[in-house]
Amino acid sequence: MKRSRLLSLLMTLALTLSLAAPAAAYHPGSLIPQTRTYSTPFADTRGTWCDAAVQTCYETGLMDGKSATAFDPQGSLTYGQIVVIVARLHELMNGGDGKFDPPAEGEAWYQPASDYLLGLPILNETDETTDPEVLNSISQLPLTLWAMEEFEDYASRPCTRYDFIFFLAAILPEDALEPINSITSLPDVTQHSVILDFYNAGILTGSNEYGAFNGLDTLNRGQAAAMLARVVDPSQRVQFTPKPLILSQALLGKDPDAVIMTVDGFDITAGTYALLLASEISEQHIAHYFSRYDAYPEEFSAYLEDDLFTGDFDTYLKEKYGIDLSAPIDWNAPDKGGMTPAQKVLSDAREEAIRTGVLMSRQKDYPLTEDQRAELESFSYLVGYMGISQEAYETMCISAAVLTNLQESMRDFTSGELSRYLDQQNMLYGMYAVFYRDDEYGYYTDEESREQADTLRSQISSHLQDEEYISYLIWKYSQDYSGQDPDLISLDQFSDSNIAALKSLGVGRVSSVLTEEDRYVVVYRMDPSNNEEIVAQAAAIPAEEQMAAWCTAASVTAESTDSVDVAAAAQMLDALGYL
Repeated sequence: MKRSRLLSLLMTLALTLSLAAPAAAYHPGSLIPQTRTYSTPFADTRGTWCDAAVQTCYETGLMDGKSATAFDPQGSLTYGQIVVIVARLHELMNGGDGKFDPPAEGEAWYQPASDYLLGLPILNETDETTDPEVLNSISQLPLTLWAMEEFEDYASRPCTRYDFIFFLAAILPEDALEPINSITSLPDVTQHSVILDFYNAGILTGSNEYGAFNGLDTLNRGQAAAMLARVVDPSQRVQFTPKPLILSQALLGKDPDAVIMTVDGFDITAGTYALLLASEISEQHIAHYFSRYDAYPEEFSAYLEDDLFTGDFDTYLKEKYGIDLSAPIDWNAPDKGGMTPAQKVLSDAREEAIRTGVLMSRQKDYPLTEDQRAELESFSYLVGYMGISQEAYETMCISAAVLTNLQESMRDFTSGELSRYLDQQNMLYGMYAVFYRDDEYGYYTDEESREQADTLRSQISSHLQDEEYISYLIWKYSQDYSGQDPDLISLDQFSDSNIAALKSLGVGRVSSVLTEEDRYVVVYRMDPSNNEEIVAQAAAIPAEEQMAAWCTAASVTAESTDSVDVAAAAQMLDALGYL
């Protein structure tokens, strides 16, 4: 995404007359004093859900309107504006007047507030304290954003709900978050998150019956006013108990322990299947999003080259070409092959359920190590996150560990076998140099590039056993530095004749100068068995072959899932912030 440039802050006092009465009087139990009277309500918040909160924020000086008559509750708040508001709140709660000196010449408008916050003790305690609560608070805060030089670009970007709460957590004393609720889990918040403190204090209530936080959504001015008002006026805090989210109930209408499928004697429950279904819906959602870049390649290139445009690609398409991509996935629209996204989701979820069952039925053959069991315990706090059941969490973690152990058992192969595995994937291990033909920038002619390629090949041929020196030579001669370190090289980038030549190239040998349409390439092939990471990756190939054989031969008894409403499930996941 492109970064926005710094915008001017447009805030003026709302002082014009209105026929309506104020929403509510200033509450004497507020944590900060009243500094002015809300005598003229904003027309766009009068009688709305955030009316009282806007009055509180206005009367305490925390927020102004966007004009004399409008508050703009749906408008976003930038990081620069949040810096000022949070600094103002801290100053008011500690006896100040919430006002800062004007910025010095050449300084950003938010700089005095930023300097105030950066001077707070919590930001200077990292070297002196070992208190885990203090360190945890510091680690979760986005305060480093405005300490960086790049904050000038960041300041005009809309703030997220997550970041606003973390900003507030940085400056509020512990007694400002006295709990009035007993909420232990939320759909999209882990058990130990600071977000829960704000829910239990009655400052946050979520966006639906499950209390979903949707932290990555852009914070709007009405939401910010409600949060701030509840912070400073405890009488506005909300006592509530969110409905527990059970993912299998929400997506399938089934209890999490209901059996959906039995694979080689292992039961795949509705809790596990719902998690697999959610994952496949998410995959389709991501594929749909990124398909726009393939569908509009020329427009995307124009977007990347347009330095004056500051929005995202979707906005660019709409404004420049009249192409609107805001429509959601049509889950029942067949693709060129005749398969709908919904059908693909159900097919893939079934395949993943069978794979999971196959792995779980072989736990005794590939048992978990002590470290894997400890890791399983360490992430147990994720139980309940997005409505994940205990059984589903354990099944997914254990099956992943069994697959890892299967792959580990496949690592005992020779260098020749490893090379053959890589050949099957059209991969080769080694280093390479690139010399562009008729360089578009005019640095090298075709003849000059070929001459350099020949020189390098000659140099490498004289030092075939000195891999460190070959790396240096590639760095010295190549016009592309990406190939100087040993790594897997994709053969898909070469012509068929060059692929054949490279596959027949011996380990420890250098290729001839390979001619491609736009470049010359010299490749030095190396032994992949010396690289543990490559060995681990290659072990996945025979492991997947074994998995495919097991899945084909698996004994599967399954309840039909064709009636699952994928579109409705996707809508539910979107509302929960999962997509």
